Amino acid sequence: MKYFLASLLALISFPSHAQYWQQDVNYRIQVDLDDKNHQLQGDLSLQYTNNSPDELDEVYFHLYWNAFQPGSMLSNMANIPTKFRDRAIGDKVENYASNEYGEQIIQSLTLNGEPISFVVDQTILHGKLPSSIAPGQTVTFHMNYTTRIPLLVERAGRNNPEGIAYTFTQWYPKMVVYDTDGWHPDIYVAREFFGDFGNFQVDITAPASYMIGGSGVLQNPDEIGHGYSPAPIKFKKKDRITWRFKAEKVHDFAWVADQELQHDIRVTASGLPVHFFYQNDTASSKHMASEKLQSDVEAYFAFMHQRFGSYDWPQFSVIQGGEGAMEYPMATIMQVHGSYDGLLGTIIHEASHMWFYGMLGTDEQRYYWMDEGFTSFAEDEAMNVVSGKNYPNAHLGYLGRYGRVAHEDWMEPASTLANYFDGKFPYQMAAYMKGSLFLVQLRGIVGEEAFWSTMQRYKNEWAFKHPRPENFLRIAEQESGMILDWYMNQWIETNKVPDVAIDSVFTTGGNLTNIQLSRKGSLALPVDVDVILKNKTVLHYTVPLAAMFGSKPGKALVGPWNYTQKTFTFQVEVPAEQIERVVVDPERWTADANREDNVWGE
Repeated sequence: MKYFLASLLALISFPSHAQYWQQDVNYRIQVDLDDKNHQLQGDLSLQYTNNSPDELDEVYFHLYWNAFQPGSMLSNMANIPTKFRDRAIGDKVENYASNEYGEQIIQSLTLNGEPISFVVDQTILHGKLPSSIAPGQTVTFHMNYTTRIPLLVERAGRNNPEGIAYTFTQWYPKMVVYDTDGWHPDIYVAREFFGDFGNFQVDITAPASYMIGGSGVLQNPDEIGHGYSPAPIKFKKKDRITWRFKAEKVHDFAWVADQELQHDIRVTASGLPVHFFYQNDTASSKHMASEKLQSDVEAYFAFMHQRFGSYDWPQFSVIQGGEGAMEYPMATIMQVHGSYDGLLGTIIHEASHMWFYGMLGTDEQRYYWMDEGFTSFAEDEAMNVVSGKNYPNAHLGYLGRYGRVAHEDWMEPASTLANYFDGKFPYQMAAYMKGSLFLVQLRGIVGEEAFWSTMQRYKNEWAFKHPRPENFLRIAEQESGMILDWYMNQWIETNKVPDVAIDSVFTTGGNLTNIQLSRKGSLALPVDVDVILKNKTVLHYTVPLAAMFGSKPGKALVGPWNYTQKTFTFQVEVPAEQIERVVVDPERWTADANREDNVWGE
């Protein structure tokens, strides 16, 4: 019986990293830009390999630009019953004229040459396959389609506020991800994206007057010119040319087209070409064309390589276009007018997505906090160094903000699906703030060495895959030697708040002083305590939780503190009269919601 049970448990245990699988996609897209009628005519071939153990008898494609028309879920976002209305979209899409909205019209769809019957529900095409795709089988989908290019309101479309003609993001019919949880046909409502890794060959035919920049590497620079080749090429007014791009090991492809874009290339010391595309007007070029910005971007990539792991694509592009700023593999597309620090910070944030979204392709509908949060953490770290400020803790902005909103009743757990938040602001607090502070606090829990080795190993082991929270957490546990599941559960899946106070500092005689801490918040975290003596000596202590089964090095160990105990008292071998101050969380690695009771002696 024992042998039978052991065998059964082995069969139903969770899959190991070695058993991981993901689907493989290879796109060949040929499009023709009609800038008179604002349309793309498209021909798409998709070679799809079913690496799953399942037979597939249906298929889903994203048709993102169907969101840009009246009656779509995106156009109705302003109607969500929340006090945090999405003013960026508002009722703009609802008020589109008939020649202003977007649409992806599928003329034909086949599997290995056989027609597929399909229906379209807003931004999702659902097809029933004429024959199943067996495990291990590679098939070819073929599609002819027409795309109507909408007025730009959310990342994509025409007539950017800074004068860019076309921004092509989420612009092609894209295969929906199929993984161990099945298909992910998420209707687009202006949140984030999820796609399988593969290769893209994209041929774009357009009037020769347009400059194009985007993902991938241009394969025919000597035919194109436009700054891609040293020698300029003169075209006639009516000439049309075909740009041939190739992008490998990516899950998306984006591009921008405009007749007035300038193009600079800076090759970093490591040999990475960084392309800058911007309009030749004062507001656009004053920073984008500057040696300072381009040098700072180069310094940024050197920092990221050292701290977070290598950049494994052959180029990166900073492109004026879109609205706000958005990341795509090998590129960021963004508005560039404004202050220098604002522009640099935006570039660094979006470029950091090349790690946390780009090479580490999490499901952004469910684990957006691993995308936006980890990126925001990296942004703060990089800006701190590139700007020369070098603060001991680069994350005081989000730490301070958390203290102001932690107890608000509109806060939602970071386990809420991205599309289902009651407004954009609660989503941003969960994705950016709580996601970033997840890493800030983890750093405080496990210590510097284990934290940074975790970040490097995470990138190295999960690049070009779809990691989940448990994959990251397991690496952190192995690198630190601690148990950490309690932390992820409490911080991500609940709204529990950390708040520790110093209750009292007292003596019971002799050379011993008692320090009593109390947990006023519902989230238990380990605690660091500094005891500062009047002679300026500082004694460093750490109080781990019992649930950790370990503690970070470098500090005197006291405890552990059970999460079921509201108070914890420890002794220091110093007379009370020699103590000047006692400080809880002196380096501010926890999101303590009330820091006013963290200091005794002032």
